[in-house]
Amino acid sequence: MMVSTESTLQYKKSSKQLNRPKQERTQKRMEQVIRATEELLLQVGIEKISIPEVAIASEVPRASIYQFFPTKYDLLNYIAISHLNNLIQKLRNEAMRVFLENPNQPIEAYGRLITSAMIKAAAQFLNESKIATLLILSGGATQDNYLEYQVELRKVSFAIRQALLAINVDNYIPRQPDTLTILIELIFTCMKHGYYTENYISEAICQEGYRAGIAYLTALKNNSFIMKDANVKADDET
Repeated sequence: MMVSTESTLQYKKSSKQLNRPKQERTQKRMEQVIRATEELLLQVGIEKISIPEVAIASEVPRASIYQFFPTKYDLLNYIAISHLNNLIQKLRNEAMRVFLENPNQPIEAYGRLITSAMIKAAAQFLNESKIATLLILSGGATQDNYLEYQVELRKVSFAIRQALLAINVDNYIPRQPDTLTILIELIFTCMKHGYYTENYISEAICQEGYRAGIAYLTALKNNSFIMKDANVKADDET
């Protein structure tokens, strides 16, 4: 399965095409901007950060920053996607490790093993970087940002589905909507709750993320918990 062409096109239509620095001097300036932005994020948070403050902290003229990042959300999203790509690579590696170390397993076993491995890897990654946690778990400040996140998360979904096909495991996980991407977002929501209430993604929160993920996979496998019409009696529901 390839990443949804419709979704990708939707993103390309809605997302601002940002300029990217080409000259070495300009690249160094942008690196200064990124470092200053990350330091300010730790000090004031996402809501209070601004381009003028970044310009002062980085010693890069405001006009130069606006040339590449028209709004603070474009700047924050650029940094977020960079961290998200690092996390995605880690998650893909974990999924591939599970397949290699556990050959010839039924789909249910792969679901449990991959979910557990990816939760642990994501928690470790996020706990080691407050910047990554702030930006990734925020989910994107605008619709454009969210759609770009979706394109990136589908890379994980795509890799897992390809691995399942390669080992001839029957794949019961629907592709439309992309339920594997939804599963990742469900787990991220649990982690977001843990981070914002405890300032850390604890083992207890990882357990709840696992519980939510496995329950979702089980419901998909059994085709259960289907929404009924409002006037259907509760006794008739699966």
